[in-house]
Amino acid sequence: MGTIYYNKTKDIIKAMVTIYRPDGYDWMNYLITTRNILTFHHIIKECDGGLLAIENGALVTKNAHRILNMVEYRDIVLYQAWNDLFKEINRSHEPIDEYFKNESRVLKLHTQNVLYK
Repeated sequence: MGTIYYNKTKDIIKAMVTIYRPDGYDWMNYLITTRNILTFHHIIKECDGGLLAIENGALVTKNAHRILNMVEYRDIVLYQAWNDLFKEINRSHEPIDEYFKNESRVLKLHTQNVLYK
């Protein structure tokens, strides 16, 4: 039998799902599906000393994570706005309410304008 590796990221995602209880959408307002699963986004990147911890993470789908990485290189102010929203959500330590959903929708519109127009 081969080596069994422990997946800490999966445990953090499970803990965050328990706390924030996503209702079918991630923190960037993208649909969660079996093909578009939740991932852990580091608010402070690992290479910059960011920890794998709930306070430093965001629940984003695989597709949203890819989009967020593209935004980082095209519009750093928008990228920072997303990370600021993620920090606010983490500070609440509660499921996402209408305020956060609306903020996410606004940022998603800006994101689509940056990437597709």
